[in-house]
Amino acid sequence: MNVGGQVVSINAMSNNFSGVPARANITNLCSKCHSEVAGMYEKSIHWKELEKGVTIAATCTDCHGAHDVLSPKNPESPANPEKVSMLCAKCHENQTKMQAWYYGIKTDRFDTYKNSYHYKAYMSSGKVLATCSDCHENHDTRPASDPKSAINPVNLPTTCGKTGCHPGASNAVFYGGKVHEGQSVNLLFIDVKKLINYFYIVMILFELTLTFGLIFMGISSQYELRRRH
Repeated sequence: MNVGGQVVSINAMSNNFSGVPARANITNLCSKCHSEVAGMYEKSIHWKELEKGVTIAATCTDCHGAHDVLSPKNPESPANPEKVSMLCAKCHENQTKMQAWYYGIKTDRFDTYKNSYHYKAYMSSGKVLATCSDCHENHDTRPASDPKSAINPVNLPTTCGKTGCHPGASNAVFYGGKVHEGQSVNLLFIDVKKLINYFYIVMILFELTLTFGLIFMGISSQYELRRRH
């Protein structure tokens, strides 16, 4: 058999070649070598969705690749810290996937993350600060409602206070507040929410100007009538 210009014996091929594994079986395949990481992944929301039969839920190859698996330290790896946010955005910015899968998960997480201090500091300094996996974990990604989730309100002090982030925050008390800003609405590359906010600001200023103008005109007319009499 000729492969890439070289002759390869058919006998050199494995006799138990099974073809492309089904998405639900990819984790089992990877766990033969990466049992510890696979065990963590099997506690995540992604794995639980796969178990339900949701085949578009993220599995190992979606984040690490299939044949071109690179170390996260490699700048070319999709799991490299500088690329993690874009990696997550491939699914979490996809309206079709999120509507079919998560039912209620907002699809502007990367868009709103870009408004955060962490992202803006990265863009100005070139140094990666907190990205998706720093807060949501790499493999053991769980919803905020899960008591064991890194982003559960009870666990946030520990998550923010871990090594390399905000030492001492583990002793802090969190009173709430949004990490991601509200859902954005874009139309033809225009942020409709901002446009509406600006519209209301202009309308309020117009109404105030009109109101004070009418009051001023009323006072002026009364003064003029009294002057004439």
